[in-house]
Amino acid sequence: MDTPITPATPATQTRTAPTVTPHVEPHTKASVSDSEAATIQGWIKDDLAKGKMTQAQADAAFTELNAPIEQRGPDTRTDEQKELDHHFSAAKPEDYRITYGDPGQDPPEMTPELKQFDQSARRWMSSAGFPRDTGNSLVAAIDKTVQATQHMTADQLETYGYREFEKLQKAHGAALEERLQSAALMIHELDVKQPSLKNLLKSRGIGDSAMVANMLIAHAAIYQARRKGR
Repeated sequence: MDTPITPATPATQTRTAPTVTPHVEPHTKASVSDSEAATIQGWIKDDLAKGKMTQAQADAAFTELNAPIEQRGPDTRTDEQKELDHHFSAAKPEDYRITYGDPGQDPPEMTPELKQFDQSARRWMSSAGFPRDTGNSLVAAIDKTVQATQHMTADQLETYGYREFEKLQKAHGAALEERLQSAALMIHELDVKQPSLKNLLKSRGIGDSAMVANMLIAHAAIYQARRKGR
C-alpha cells in the first residue's frame, strides 16, 4: 500500500533535530536485478584485480550491465562493507513510494515546489543508502508524525519534543548521546549534498519523533560502517 505524506510546514518553535569469485561473462542488464548486477560488478572487479580478465573484457562486461563509470574502479570495500551492501542494498530514488494527499482522494497537483520536495526526499534517502522497504517505512513514520503534530501549537510541539526525547532515553540509556551524534553526522553529510533535510527534520516535530529518530539512529550505524576506510 502506498504511503501518503504531506509536505510539512515549519513550526514557529521546534526543538533541534537529533544532533543508527567465478569468472564472469558479459550479461545483459535487462536479464538481472539491480542486486544481481551489483554482485556481478563485484565479481568483475575481483577478476580484473586477479588478472583473470583484461581491462577490455571488464569494460565490455560493465557496459553490458550499464554500470556507471564511477562504479567501475577497483573494489576497495572491506568484507564488512561488502556484507552491509549486500544485505542493505540502497534503492534508487524512483524506487521509494511517496504519495501525496489522503487515501481515496485524487492526489494534489504536482507543483514545482512539491516536485522539488519529492525529488529531494528521494535523493537523500538513496544517497543515505536506505533500502526500499526501510526508506518507505521512514516515509510512513514521517507522515504519521506530521498527522499527529500538524495542529499543535508551538508550546504543544515543545512538550511533544520533551516527551519523545524521554522515550529515546529509556530505549538507549547511556548510549543515546553517542548514537544521536552519529545520526547527526549522517544528517549533516547528507544535507550538504541535498540541502533541505535538516529543515524537514526541524518542521512539525519530525526530528523530535522517537520513531523517526530511532530509524535514523539505526541506519546511521550502517551508514557509518559503510564509510570506514573509504
